[in-house]
Amino acid sequence: MSALEGIRRRTLGNPFLVDGLLAIVGVALILPGFFRAGVSVWPAMLFSLFSAGPLTVRRSMPAAALAGTTVGYLLALLWMREPGPGIVCCLVALYSEAVAAPRTRALITGAIAGTMIQLFTSIVTGVHIFAPANLMLIAWLGAATAIGDATRNRRAYIQAIKDRALRAERTREVEASQRVAEERLRLARDLHDIVAHSITVINFQAGAAAHLLRREPDAAEAAIEHVITASGTTLAELGTMLTVLRQPGGEPPLSEPIPALDRLDDLLDGFRAAGLVVDVQRGGRTFSLSPAVSMAGYRIIQESLTNALKYATPRSATIRLSFAAHRLRITVVNPVTRTEDGRHSSWGTGRGLLGLRERAASVGGRLDIAEGREEFSVDAFLPAFPTKP
Repeated sequence: MSALEGIRRRTLGNPFLVDGLLAIVGVALILPGFFRAGVSVWPAMLFSLFSAGPLTVRRSMPAAALAGTTVGYLLALLWMREPGPGIVCCLVALYSEAVAAPRTRALITGAIAGTMIQLFTSIVTGVHIFAPANLMLIAWLGAATAIGDATRNRRAYIQAIKDRALRAERTREVEASQRVAEERLRLARDLHDIVAHSITVINFQAGAAAHLLRREPDAAEAAIEHVITASGTTLAELGTMLTVLRQPGGEPPLSEPIPALDRLDDLLDGFRAAGLVVDVQRGGRTFSLSPAVSMAGYRIIQESLTNALKYATPRSATIRLSFAAHRLRITVVNPVTRTEDGRHSSWGTGRGLLGLRERAASVGGRLDIAEGREEFSVDAFLPAFPTKP
């Protein structure tokens, strides 16, 4: 069964072979008609080949196949003085032309071939052009063209559906790739915010502990406790992130607090303990923010203060929170000095600043960075609820 199926597929998959078999079948079908009309063997064979042979190229050259079958039919008509069975091959070729060619070309070609066949048949046989037999011939020619046109339309419709499905599949793949890229960026931002902040605090507290260990052991002990607290917080946040990554839904557990502006005081206490002087100024009437916007604001302040702790001279920063017209404006300013090459002391690798802009854009806000001679400022404008960036 499998061998027969393979032969069938190879046979039907070869258009030239299929059309060659069709031509042979055409010869076999119309040859007896010539014999019944009293045509001798060789003329009958010749007319049959002229009529059916062009069908071998009906797919690759449908117009040529139609022309060849029409000529074969007309030659047989002149020889026999009556319509021959070769008209069947003309109908097949006319159908093939209507399938392969655009509608306008198929109609013009079919009209020319049909007119020639009809006129020659009427002239040679002496039958009136509107006689029932000729009208039947016109009907067959029109039917072949109509069936071919319908087949072409059906194939075009099926191909359009396949193309649309392929485009939809490609769109889904692109969207999936975009989601993966966005998720990678989000994870990179979260890792940077968590690790950079905590490592900076730990670094400063460990340095202070080493410096105060002999002279002020109590202060050194307090610094070490801050190191322990910061490292524990970092491990907890990383654990939460890993838990989210392992969960199919990607949502944080309800028992884990989400970094948000309502935890801002705890964040500021950690920076102050690390030696950063932080001044907070609030303006306007506060209103509720969506969790995504609140977390974005928290991360923006966290990264800005981390930047200030690492590069500000002296180590201080001012935070201004302004609530107005369903929009939150966050401004973080810290003093800077310039190095010998003219660069700000607040300049790092730039990945943190890029993450700040991405944070703001992810909820439909924007973030501006200003670099003055004596201060460095981050100015974020966030909507109360996320919008498409």
